[in-house]
Formats: sequence, C-alpha cells, structure tokens
Amino acid sequence: MYVIPPGLSRTLVVTPQGGEPATLASVTVPIETVLRFTGAEDSPSRVSELLGRYPAVRFDPVLAAMVKGVVAASEAGADDLYAQSAAQFITAHVLSPYVTGSAASTGALGSRQLETILAYMRENLSQSVSLDDLASLVSFSRFHFVRCFKAATGSTPYRYLTDLRIDLARKYLENGNDTIALIGQRCGFSGSGQFSRSFRRIVGCTPSQYRAMRRFRMTPARVAVATRHP
Repeated sequence: MYVIPPGLSRTLVVTPQGGEPATLASVTVPIETVLRFTGAEDSPSRVSELLGRYPAVRFDPVLAAMVKGVVAASEAGADDLYAQSAAQFITAHVLSPYVTGSAASTGALGSRQLETILAYMRENLSQSVSLDDLASLVSFSRFHFVRCFKAATGSTPYRYLTDLRIDLARKYLENGNDTIALIGQRCGFSGSGQFSRSFRRIVGCTPSQYRAMRRFRMTPARVAVATRHP
C-alpha cells in the first residue's frame, strides 16, 4: 500500500514478480471527506502525520482489501452511496492511529477508532459482521471492545449495527419495489423472520406495514386494520 496525503504527488515504480503483469489500483478520496474527519485548521498537521505514518511501502491488509472491494464494486456498477461510504471508511482507517494520549492511556475507545468502526459498519451492512471483526480494527479484545463501544455510544455494537441496518431498510422500503425478503437480505439479516422481528422492535410495525404507511400516508394503527381487512 502507498498512501499519498492531500496536496502531494509521488511517482510509483512497480516491478512485476513471477512473470505475471502487475495491476495497480488507485483510489482517490475527496478532500471534503478528509476535512470532515480532520477539520480545515488541523489538516496541515494531519498531512505531516500521514507522511510519517505511511512510508513508500506499507503492509496494510485492511486497506488493501478495502481498495480491492471498491474496484470490484465499481466494475459491478456500484452507486454513489457505496462510493461515499467507502471513502468515509478509508479515511477513518487511514487516520485511526492518531488517538489522543488520554484515550490511549486509559484503554478507552478514541474518536478516530470509533470513526473507523462506524464507517466499517456502514460499509458492511449487507455482510456478516462479528464482534471479532470490529474488535480487530482497534486491536481490542472482544470483551473490552464491547465495554468501550457502549461507553462511547450508549449502545452495544450489535444494537448499533442493527439500528443502522434498519435505517437502510427503511430507505429501501420507502423508495424501491424490492420484496421484503430481498431488502432484509440486502441489509444483512439472516432471514425474513429476523428482519421482521428486528424491524418491529425498533420501528413499531412490520416492514410491509411500514411500506404501506409511507406510500399511503397512513398511521401505524390504520395500517394494521388495512392489513387485516383488505
């Protein structure tokens, strides 16, 4: 991996190995996304830190996998929402080593670490995400990670991730015509039953009732009546 901080340029020389042609993947993150995490005033110092943190060659399997995923998604026709989420995750990951001294000394979850975790959640809503996956992003044990995450957000990682998935499901229900089962799958639920139970617990009605409510501007009570008596 080679990270080029904002405002700088580098010439890369790639030497193929084993007789196979080399493939170079380049991903550019908008400066607006970087400033969202650093702030305009703090940006110059962050550039200096990035220069020291990322030498000419750096082994970063998380970032490498992310870039490969972005390239594959782009070739498959991913939309702007995917690109924006990927940019946020990449930025949060690149900046994550810079935790305040107090957070590092107490073992708490620093703001950059939290940004990395939340961006990873948003990027992988359709995938299976385990506690070990999240804890490994910040090199915490799973038990310590759960405590720190709840202290930082007021919610467990599982509940926070479920809330994000339900928020995405609501958008699909409001703006698309996909089946309930497909929407649940796209939002990372293992089956229609789990999707429906989680949706009802958080929103207060089933996915189908929510879709009817949004399309016909009905209240949840009227939706329930309409569902029972077409």
